[in-house]
Amino acid sequence: MLHGGQDFTYHRVAYAGERLTATSTIADVYSKRGGALEFVVKKTAVTDESGSPVAELTTTIVVRHPEVAS
Repeated sequence: MLHGGQDFTYHRVAYAGERLTATSTIADVYSKRGGALEFVVKKTAVTDESGSPVAELTTTIVVRHPEVAS
């Protein structure tokens, strides 16, 4: 596995003592080079106790499949 990238969007400042909830979902999975590289995009929504958005995080992980011809 390789780190493919990260993006952060902040909607407001988080404060010490707040209870935040992070909810992650797999937003996309796709391949390139005939399946030799597989990309997994995970999105995480961070909200406060009232459900208001605090931040959005996007992480891309690259999985190499060297046994697949490129």
